[in-house]
Amino acid sequence: MERLQKALEDLKNRKPVFIYDAEGREEETDIVFASGSVAHEDVRFLRQNGGGLICTTVSDDVAEKIDLPFLVDVFKTAQAVHPVLRNSLPDTLPYDTKSAFSLTINHRKCYTGITDNDRALTIAEFGKLVGEVECGTSENPLKSFTKGFRVPGHVFLLRTSKELLKDRIGHTELSTAMCLMAGLPATATICEMMGNDGNALSRADARKFAESRGFIFLEGHEVQEVWKSWSK
Repeated sequence: MERLQKALEDLKNRKPVFIYDAEGREEETDIVFASGSVAHEDVRFLRQNGGGLICTTVSDDVAEKIDLPFLVDVFKTAQAVHPVLRNSLPDTLPYDTKSAFSLTINHRKCYTGITDNDRALTIAEFGKLVGEVECGTSENPLKSFTKGFRVPGHVFLLRTSKELLKDRIGHTELSTAMCLMAGLPATATICEMMGNDGNALSRADARKFAESRGFIFLEGHEVQEVWKSWSK
């Protein structure tokens, strides 16, 4: 698919790609950047043109090696000490069966962690770490993570499902699959596009925004189709 190939090239060239998940799911469009090259202007772009939560994905395989848990599992462990958690876990999500949230992080060189510069530093350094873990150049991924990052922080990590685009088909998985197909580390930085009516920006308006600026707009099923062939 020509448009998807162009999207992969855009990710490699530090440009954003726009991905709509699916009708009947979140029905939202996320702006997607490859994490390893994120700069402060990209965080500003997400903040100003997305408006949702800026999150950074990580593949299940890398998360296992770093020991990044699903946040819901941390809460389950803590509920014996904090009863408020017992009946507050996200077991009735209207759009999915499990939350992808993992830890929230700041790079240790950050000040508050929330500025565009601070978040860009956290995201880019996390992207670098993911690449090192994948290549095997990080001898101790857990130690590398704890040396470089602290929790909690202002960058929200999202962990993919184990079988990418099989167990779960959300923006976490779609954007991570795009990075992998582009030959990049398995981590994307994403943000939902919000409208001015109190809701998510419509698919039509998100497409118009992207295409009017020369960016690629994709739907989840398009990513899935190419991923099936690529991942065989």
